[in-house]
Amino acid sequence: MKLHKALKDKKKLTGEISKLKTQIEVKNCYNEGTVDPEKFDVKKLYDELLNKTGELVKLKLSINECNRVIQERIFLLSEYKSLIAWWSGVCTLEGEHVTGSYGEKILRKYRSQIDEVSKEKIIKGLQERVDIIQEELDIYNYTTEVSM
Repeated sequence: MKLHKALKDKKKLTGEISKLKTQIEVKNCYNEGTVDPEKFDVKKLYDELLNKTGELVKLKLSINECNRVIQERIFLLSEYKSLIAWWSGVCTLEGEHVTGSYGEKILRKYRSQIDEVSKEKIIKGLQERVDIIQEELDIYNYTTEVSM
């Protein structure tokens, strides 16, 4: 199986596990006579949950083994994405602005060490790096075999 398929299967299994947990939470207690217990046998659902969890662990181990070669790139991608999110929130306010609360108005002058244009250049540069790494990872995911 190719790594990209294993990653899809992992996502699918995670969704199935989440659904089983929700069913157990919702169907565990019920008013007598309102639910057919055979339709939602919580003990059977729990057994299925444990089996799916075991499958997920095996799949994660196989994926992790394949990713050792590119783990640095995966971490770098994550950190660049985190930096993009962080830079997006950095204030670049400049010029005169009225501030205040409770009816009090104060005119303040703001300056930024890194202005909006510079910030956008930084974000663009980071995004270009993200795109390059993501392309590398996509190629790796589509060409790498996962041993199960």
